[in-house]
Amino acid sequence: MKSSALIPLVFFVIIHPALAAEFPYQSRPTEPPVSHFKGTCDVDADGTKFAEKACYTTYYPGDAKKGSAYRPPVCQKKAVSKDQKEVLAKIYSRAPDYLQAKLCRLTQLFVTPSSRWGPMGWGFWEGPDRPPGTGVYLAISARELDRKKSIAEAENETVDELLEIADGDRRGPRLVRLRQDDASDPVLTILAEVSHEMGHVLLADANMDGTNRHHPRRKVSGPPRSACFEDAFLGASWNAERFHRHMLRWVDFGRQYHNRQTNPDVEFSLERLRAAIGNGKVDVVNHAIGNVYRSKEFVSFAASINPWEDVAETYKYKVLADAMPNQKVKFSLAGQGINVFDFLDSGILAAKVQCLRDFGFLSDKP
Repeated sequence: MKSSALIPLVFFVIIHPALAAEFPYQSRPTEPPVSHFKGTCDVDADGTKFAEKACYTTYYPGDAKKGSAYRPPVCQKKAVSKDQKEVLAKIYSRAPDYLQAKLCRLTQLFVTPSSRWGPMGWGFWEGPDRPPGTGVYLAISARELDRKKSIAEAENETVDELLEIADGDRRGPRLVRLRQDDASDPVLTILAEVSHEMGHVLLADANMDGTNRHHPRRKVSGPPRSACFEDAFLGASWNAERFHRHMLRWVDFGRQYHNRQTNPDVEFSLERLRAAIGNGKVDVVNHAIGNVYRSKEFVSFAASINPWEDVAETYKYKVLADAMPNQKVKFSLAGQGINVFDFLDSGILAAKVQCLRDFGFLSDKP
């Protein structure tokens, strides 16, 4: 998830009076949005058809313009390797039916060149102000496809990126680490990355967070068909007033955008945690990471960064739970056993999963 995309990505527009005049509310969509995931899917049991559609791109949606200046992402001449296609096919074949139904309806699947730091994967919903305005795109980094990492190792790397700890930094090993009890399965690790990015795309496609008419996406997308985001996510875990004061259309990975958790045992500032790392106060950071998991209201440390990542990460772990129903990914954190899958079945996280279901994220219908 290292982008936004791991993350959509970046587009944020704050409503100003001039924009309000340019886009009067009465001319904006008033009906719930129609999904961009349309059409039918071919039978593709082994995922080879899905993998064959992948192509390389250096496109980054965060740099995209609007209106007539907009250009949709395009494929490059560089070919996706046979080995990479085999991995993509395995990802598709291991995915639950509802994720397959979304993956096969993507406008385009991309692979981005390997990068040691920064944006890697991304998810992009193409609004009507970016013609043709019907696309849904997902990209995964070649680095992710080529690596052999466990889910726990990938989660630890995500924490490092959030805290801006570079590879090889001596302070890194002093951080509390997730350790996976089960054998490593790299395909599931990459499936987790793909699911995270898909979570971002689905959020935008459904305008899930757009209940408030001042949300910038409401200029091009109608009100969500359910208000459960306001209750299950914001109401349960986040300062809703802060969120509504700083609503964004797209987000970059690793930024809180003024959001704060409501649980006092979980509440933290990324900037302060990064400063603590710089000052050698690793125990402060370890305490914060441990509190996130002990709260049982976030599936991961990344989920506790902002509400959009909360949605994407909850979707990711629901996909993993359904992709391996007879297995468990058991983590050990500072000597404490953690089974995140169990968190999904009760309390705050069960309500978040139900909200995903209410929006059709867990349906195999277009």
